[in-house]
Amino acid sequence: MLHPAVMTDTFQIKALLLPFDKGELELPDQAFLMRAEPAEPLIEWRSRLICEQSFKPLYDRLLAEGYRAVPRLEGRYGAGLILLTKHKAENRANIARAWTLLAPGGLLVCSGANAIGAASVEKDVDRALGLEGHLSKHQARTFWLRRGQDDVLPGVLAEWLAAAEPKPVEETGLIARVGCFSSDHVDTGSRLLAECFPEAMAGRVADLGGGWGYLSARLLQEFPAITGLDIYEAEALALDDARINVRDGRATFHWLDVASGLPDVAPYDWIVSNPPFHEAKKADPALGRAFITSAWRSIRRRGKFLLVANQHLPYEAELRRRFREVELLTVRDGFKVYLSTNRHDR
Repeated sequence: MLHPAVMTDTFQIKALLLPFDKGELELPDQAFLMRAEPAEPLIEWRSRLICEQSFKPLYDRLLAEGYRAVPRLEGRYGAGLILLTKHKAENRANIARAWTLLAPGGLLVCSGANAIGAASVEKDVDRALGLEGHLSKHQARTFWLRRGQDDVLPGVLAEWLAAAEPKPVEETGLIARVGCFSSDHVDTGSRLLAECFPEAMAGRVADLGGGWGYLSARLLQEFPAITGLDIYEAEALALDDARINVRDGRATFHWLDVASGLPDVAPYDWIVSNPPFHEAKKADPALGRAFITSAWRSIRRRGKFLLVANQHLPYEAELRRRFREVELLTVRDGFKVYLSTNRHDR
């Protein structure tokens, strides 16, 4: 599954840089940027930034546009920047982890849109650590602080880090962390898709947009004739949880943007998918259609593709264009499940 946070508004990035533009803070020689994404206001900062981005489409875009990008930051820095998300626990954990990445006396600047609760995060940080300054503009809050010389992690930051650790998902025996799609329960679409698994599945299988591994875990538990299962997921944090949840030697994990296509591997006998359908703030059926295309290109002749989608999304025409047979298995709770059989030839 894709990371559920909306794409950051350009104004939020302008707000993040505002204290430097106004001369209230000196430009750092080098800084990290958490939850980074390429944007015009950052172009002049490219040589200064080490960008952390665990969401593969944005990670790929950062590299393509000349940024230095990593899926996970390490080391010590004199300055750091954070773009806040809509998840409070994730923001707290990012701030706590950023503190551990700062050298003594290091500067940390955070910014978030008012609409996602940035003011509340600012108050939490002020109470916990104290702020050096703050600004409000572009419908966003920007605040900054400096790490002291003490190298001991403050207790409240240890609590914030612990709160973002993977937690049990109800009724599953699996775990997931805040910030990943449906981290506290099995989403309705995935549950419905699992209910539509056939009586027998065998051979090579792929799970497109596998998230923290619910469908993959079910597949490997229920079908011993599966010889190999490739889990493709764009969010590296969710994939880390899937590695914990799917402890089966038949599983292989791939950090990959499915919408950009699958690697050139032997074709699959079965493919299952609960694809994302949001890009930024808008529903975007093109994402699901891209998943359908990737599945069609990677499935063997007469291979079968199980897809669940929100009921209002227009995927049937694309399925019928690509596959020889398309069967609507069920429509329930706002979702629909299709079973498609590939053509004998392409």
